[in-house]
Amino acid sequence: MKKQLFKILPLAATACLLVFAGCQKEDDPQQLETDTVETEAITESEFTMADNFVEEAGNDDEFMNGRVAAATGSLPACATRTFNRETRTLTIDFGNTNCLCRDGRNRRGKIVASFNGPRYTAGSSVTITLLDYYVNDNHLTGTKTKTWVNANKVNVVVQDASIETARGTAYWEANRIIERIAGADTRILTDDIYLISGSSEGVNRQGVAFNTTIAQPLKLVLAETCVRNFVAGVVKTVTERGNTFVLNYDPIGGEPCDKIAEVTVNGRSKQIELR
Repeated sequence: MKKQLFKILPLAATACLLVFAGCQKEDDPQQLETDTVETEAITESEFTMADNFVEEAGNDDEFMNGRVAAATGSLPACATRTFNRETRTLTIDFGNTNCLCRDGRNRRGKIVASFNGPRYTAGSSVTITLLDYYVNDNHLTGTKTKTWVNANKVNVVVQDASIETARGTAYWEANRIIERIAGADTRILTDDIYLISGSSEGVNRQGVAFNTTIAQPLKLVLAETCVRNFVAGVVKTVTERGNTFVLNYDPIGGEPCDKIAEVTVNGRSKQIELR
């Protein structure tokens, strides 16, 4: 079973959002509130990382059976993890002072995950909650719930998410559906194909409300030449100020495994090369 795939997908989406933010010019008179895109990218990235920590522990059979209670894998020595088998609750504790993690970020506080039902089966779920949780001294709150529709399809909901920074506080909520449409019958990863759909909304650090919709499902082909970028899909963000920006991962057509995408800002389009 390819359990780890569901944690890779949000990271890919976030990386592309960061590219989208980076393509804006500070002196462009039609510049969008790039803080909107940054809000979405940063918040989703941190919830994805919390999810990764939980997934790693959940895939450790010895640990989940109560035989291990220590840092491992992506966790640094200053963080610990414990699992209560009676309540099926996992706690990852970074302590009360900053703990330097392997991604170069300091974290403190706790990530608490509650499991319901056998993992990866229809109706099972995991709810991840951040408690007194800080990343690089930015305070994050919120919950993320993943519910399996079946072995190849999961519904992801983020509620009451916020990030408090020196530049202000941003708020974010999201709904995602991630579905594997090919490759489920093999144990290798490189024949898998995923579709991602859904929407999100929030308020950026400048107090501007926004709404993001995956207008056409994002398609991720996990062939070695395609894993970094989506081969198709359209993401559209609209702010309350009337600004609109659209990211098209297949502007040419044919779903090639390339780095070419198209950004449309308030009706003006430009092809870009994704990182």
